[in-house]
Amino acid sequence: MLLNSSYNLCGLTLLALLSSAPIAAQQMRVDVAKRATEIPEACQTIVPASLEGPVDIPALIKEAICKGAGDMLIDYTYVMNTRQREKNKKGEIKDETTTYEVFIPTLKSGMHTRGILLVTSRNGVPVPPEELEKERLKTGGRLEKEEDKIARADAPAPTADLDSAKGMLPLGMYTRNAINRAAFGIRRGGARLSIDDFLGTCDLTLLRREQNEGREALIFRFAPRPDAQFDINEKYIAQLTGEIWIDAIDRIVTRLVGWPRAPATQTLTASSTEPPAVHAEMMRLHEGIWLPRLVRINGLDYPKLFDHISYDTMWTYSDFIHFSTEVKDYKMGSPTKP
Repeated sequence: MLLNSSYNLCGLTLLALLSSAPIAAQQMRVDVAKRATEIPEACQTIVPASLEGPVDIPALIKEAICKGAGDMLIDYTYVMNTRQREKNKKGEIKDETTTYEVFIPTLKSGMHTRGILLVTSRNGVPVPPEELEKERLKTGGRLEKEEDKIARADAPAPTADLDSAKGMLPLGMYTRNAINRAAFGIRRGGARLSIDDFLGTCDLTLLRREQNEGREALIFRFAPRPDAQFDINEKYIAQLTGEIWIDAIDRIVTRLVGWPRAPATQTLTASSTEPPAVHAEMMRLHEGIWLPRLVRINGLDYPKLFDHISYDTMWTYSDFIHFSTEVKDYKMGSPTKP
């Protein structure tokens, strides 16, 4: 999780750190933080957008940014599966997957830490039971150690008057997924995908309304604004077009799909048969919270789009379990579906 400099949003950061070696060199990291106030800065002056008659698109964009600015994911354990496809020197596709159970230490307001990841399978092959049990004990020890460290630390002092801030409460949490390529400590490329970055840099045009899993969604075509500024890992956005789906009731983005623009593909939509270059989806839990379902950065099919990222990387999330117990009372076990 990190602060977005444009909107001061809290979010979750998942980093796939890659060297110049093959896929086996991949490392996964989950950075998380808890915001200092209940209502994020991006939500403090937001009012509901009108969807009757002509849709107030600028107001809806601001509301959608706010609705995904939560930090709810830090209150859950969950399963994360990563899949990476890459061509080797012979032109053959290497397809590797890793499944993790993710545990987040309990945080004080304004603090940050890293999630604890437990590998449970590789390429569809479960970790042997004896090895997994040993790793669970180690994971429990790491989690308890981090909890104790956080408990002893002093939380940052809150900024004046933030406790009295008013506005709209978020209903979900957009993640910020990134791939960083480096060799010998020197950056060699990277790409980052975050829904709120698209909302903040693109113009939206309403295409249609339709039902999605029993809920009404507004589907917009997005196109980057000519004056939009992107950091080095997000410059690819300037070359994309695609669709953004916003839930009509909760006003949060539920789907983002994008493809490279070209003279013949100015009107690409989700009906395209071409694989997307970027893809993000959210899921609504039974308690009404929206959390990530899928995030994809596809550099395999579009090797010239991203900054030296030629792999197709996909993160999928499942088995969210809300927890509130102290770590010393928490037993490490396999998550089950809620």
